[in-house]
Amino acid sequence: MRFSSTVVAVVGFAEIATGFALGRPGAAQDSGQTKTLQVYSRLTIVDVTATDANGNPVHGLQQSDFAILEDGKPQPIRNFEEVSSQDVLPPRQMPANVYTNLEPPPPSSAVNIILLDFANEAPVDSTNLGQVSRATQIQHYVKLAALDAIDRMPPGTRVAVLSMTNNLHVMQGFTSNQAILKAAVNAAPYDLDGNGNQQGVQRDMRNRMVLESFDEIAADVAPMKGRKNLIWFSMGIPDITDPNHPASIPDYSKPLSLAYDQLTAAQISVYPVYAGGVGLLGGRQLSLDMVAEATGGVAYSGTNDMATAVLKAIDNGANYYSISYVPPSEKFDGAYHKIEVKVDRPGVHLVFRNGYFADDLAKIKMPAGLTLSMTPPPAYAGNMKAPMSRGMATSQDLLFDVGVAPSTVAPKPTDPPVMGTLDPKLRGKRLTRYGFTYVVPAEQIRFADGAKGTHKGSLEFDIAVYDSNDELLTGLSQTLKMPVSDATYRQLASGKSPIRFFQQIDLPQGQLFVRVGVLDPATDKVGTLELPLKVGGKQTAAAK
Repeated sequence: MRFSSTVVAVVGFAEIATGFALGRPGAAQDSGQTKTLQVYSRLTIVDVTATDANGNPVHGLQQSDFAILEDGKPQPIRNFEEVSSQDVLPPRQMPANVYTNLEPPPPSSAVNIILLDFANEAPVDSTNLGQVSRATQIQHYVKLAALDAIDRMPPGTRVAVLSMTNNLHVMQGFTSNQAILKAAVNAAPYDLDGNGNQQGVQRDMRNRMVLESFDEIAADVAPMKGRKNLIWFSMGIPDITDPNHPASIPDYSKPLSLAYDQLTAAQISVYPVYAGGVGLLGGRQLSLDMVAEATGGVAYSGTNDMATAVLKAIDNGANYYSISYVPPSEKFDGAYHKIEVKVDRPGVHLVFRNGYFADDLAKIKMPAGLTLSMTPPPAYAGNMKAPMSRGMATSQDLLFDVGVAPSTVAPKPTDPPVMGTLDPKLRGKRLTRYGFTYVVPAEQIRFADGAKGTHKGSLEFDIAVYDSNDELLTGLSQTLKMPVSDATYRQLASGKSPIRFFQQIDLPQGQLFVRVGVLDPATDKVGTLELPLKVGGKQTAAAK
């Protein structure tokens, strides 16, 4: 049963804080929930990055500068567009443990996905201490590189963080909030499992996991318009790309070709970043290069500076030319067709996907499970279930700040034994009471006229807490009723004074994903934010 309450407040000037900076959220992009790649025409889109001798983007090229060929034959260019990144203002600096759902406009229409492939960085044998130590070190360095890259990426860069261990998991949906992204990277679990001497079985399992993850990512982001850059921290997958793989390993050529086609149909370019530092083995190097070339990305290896490699991938994927043509063949026969792009400018280096397999992707059912989306779900008739679901995009129709920290407020005799709708299986477990302090700009709220010059408004404040398996552990919903005088209403409407609200909820220990939401019931406007939160301590005990 959901714990909820209504708080009636007469909002006076002494109860209102000032200093909230407003801005305009970026425009939402189209998304969808279907897990089938929809291909409505044979139009082939090829994203091309053009760089000079120093690796810097080359801008200003025209359609007439390019020629595109399929199987060696020139093709008429049907559509042409240059996409380039723009400088944006840095986000507002937030105090420690204070977060905002206001995100700056993106510098590019391209979005980025960081995939922490810890499954292929795990030890083969978990009983071998040397292997476990090496795997732990590699995965730790990957996290440090991702954190460094997030700190240094251009303001407004939109990133999602995925983790792959025994399954593919969304650690954080698309956001440009660097504090939230760093918390998500820190929360990603290490993979230190091994299967002893069952190396062939384990290798096959990990290989299939990579291919299935590519399929799942492609299905999830295919409805989103524009380019997606998949930055893949990996040790490589030579068993998949090497035709001379061991006899104990099956032939992956068909599922690999389907994965390539699904990635390119979804406009995903893969940027592998080798997680092993310097001293890369030949087979692993080749596997990373092959995946990058097949999808129009670039492989980065042979360096300990993985963070700079990530930044290069983001920059490379933010500046490109989108070229499309109608392929000459109408057949879905699975045949491979080579793509070439040429530019009539000296000194310009091009990167693009080098071909495709003629598979009918519209007939292929894709795996479901991820929740990546650029468009947040609305609250229909005040129902917050969809906006508060794990991994949904950040809603910015209603802007707010929220401070999150262990509560220092002494319990009251009227407090319930447990704050929130705690899952019964957690009864008797240690809990820590957390406080959530909201600051909401009041001019966003619709007030209805009341009697004698009064005005009435309300806000609903929601918390939904999930574990790393996306299971709902606890929640809280409270409504703040705000009958105000005309003078107070005018002050609120002026934008000079935001509304404050304080909530408390008891949280179980462990790695949690806390989704926070604010709803204006009068307009169904919603603001949401999701935070990875590591909880410990012994402040309260759950009721038995």
